[in-house]
Amino acid sequence: MSYGTSKYSRALILDIGSSNFRMGWAGSDDPEIIESFIYARTTNFQFQSEFIDGFKEIFSNKIENDYLFGSEALSYQGILKLEDLNREENPNIFIKYFLHQYQKLNIPSEFRFKQHIILIDPFLMSDLEKDKYKKIFFERLKFPSLLFLPSDMAILTTLNKVDGVIVNIGAKNTYISSVYHGFTDSMAKDSVPIGGRELTNYFLNMILTGKGANKNFFFDFWMAKKIKEEMALCVLHPKQERNKIQEDFIEYDKIIHLPNKYSFKINFERFMLVEPLFNPQLIHIDHRNIIESIVKTVKFWEREQRPELLSNIIISGGSSQIPGLKKRIEFELKKHFADKLEPVIKVISPQSRENMAWIGASILSSQGKLKEGLKNPDL
Repeated sequence: MSYGTSKYSRALILDIGSSNFRMGWAGSDDPEIIESFIYARTTNFQFQSEFIDGFKEIFSNKIENDYLFGSEALSYQGILKLEDLNREENPNIFIKYFLHQYQKLNIPSEFRFKQHIILIDPFLMSDLEKDKYKKIFFERLKFPSLLFLPSDMAILTTLNKVDGVIVNIGAKNTYISSVYHGFTDSMAKDSVPIGGRELTNYFLNMILTGKGANKNFFFDFWMAKKIKEEMALCVLHPKQERNKIQEDFIEYDKIIHLPNKYSFKINFERFMLVEPLFNPQLIHIDHRNIIESIVKTVKFWEREQRPELLSNIIISGGSSQIPGLKKRIEFELKKHFADKLEPVIKVISPQSRENMAWIGASILSSQGKLKEGLKNPDL
């Protein structure tokens, strides 16, 4: 793709994940906008009471818009119900969200809606989903072109590699794909229906089971998500570590202070919340675990090709940042391959791995290695 000399003529790269929305200019080092992929209706309150009824009029006078998006919605998380945008089938909400973020780029009027759009194509994006995006960006927003870029290729580009197994732990699912010498196959992929959201819910349920009977206790998904991101860890032997805690081992103890000044202690919950990735039955999901899916993906390839793949297992996505996860995956994988392959098994956890696909797309674009996107037939 070639672009004009103005910054505003460069392509816009969008990574629309299940949890976060990333957008920025092709050729940049990082996305300009990273926002939670959520919204809130300003009339949809968390609680119903006489106090809330009196509060609504004051709140309505303060907030002019019908919707709040991303961080603005999060700032009212105790007041308004937050909704997950990726579950919304109505494209009008997505368009409102996109325009809200697009406005932040401060694009002069003569350049508005003139950019080429590069959309990171997540694992298994269906043709139906692609058609929805075509209608949004072509028919509704009138952008000139749209390119779908596979996320696994973008991630490998970030690391300057042509071989690898990409383990992308997203909000809803964990996607495993493999590329050998730049080639892949639909059979060399797998997915596990567990991601960051399920880990957060499991953590939330553990806390509520232990503390929820207290009348002063209020703890919701968004509180659990924040604590998970700050305090989660992964250990090699969770049962052994939990037994240590029962014997008064205090290394994992953390005190959580809630906004209402109520405090409570967590310990084993910090590492147990990761375990559904390795044992889906903990959350009543009958499916291969993350290790079995990686093994299945690697064993699609011929025996002589497997060492290169096993030495380049790349973890990405928000939940891949949990300390200890890299070491645990290596430890578990060694149980599934011959002894001679154990030394080559290596899990790579790059910096900025939550943004890797976006960065890879930016690199490919700056190097002029992207093909022309689909043209808007109406322009």
